Amino acid sequence: MSLLAVKRKFIISLTILMVVLSWGGALVFHTLLPRYYFAWYPSIPIFFYLFGLFYIFMFGYCYRVSPQKMVAVYLVAKVTKMMLSILIMSVYAVAVAHQVLSFIGNYMVFYIIFLIFETRFFFHFEIKHKSNRYKYK
Repeated sequence: MSLLAVKRKFIISLTILMVVLSWGGALVFHTLLPRYYFAWYPSIPIFFYLFGLFYIFMFGYCYRVSPQKMVAVYLVAKVTKMMLSILIMSVYAVAVAHQVLSFIGNYMVFYIIFLIFETRFFFHFEIKHKSNRYKYK
């Protein structure tokens, strides 16, 4: 599978996941939990979508330049995402201070779902990549 096909598949999967989660979450908030809805809810899926795009393009760059450093890039991306997430939740809690527990709870749900999605995607990519590399030697 070419790098362009991997990027395309990731972006399509990421977009579908983001649309389903963001609309599903909004539907749950508006129908079942309207008092827990907060105005900054749309910013959560937008952040994870943009970070996912950044992640796949960083992955593509690293794959072209230095494929042996893929694990390091993966770990750096995860740590960066975790640090940014802590910063965003802290800034929201201090600056906005409205429905803080609802914001943090939703943020953590999105964080875990996207963490599983990205890990699963790249785990399967690595398995295919390694099997193809050893097959042709």
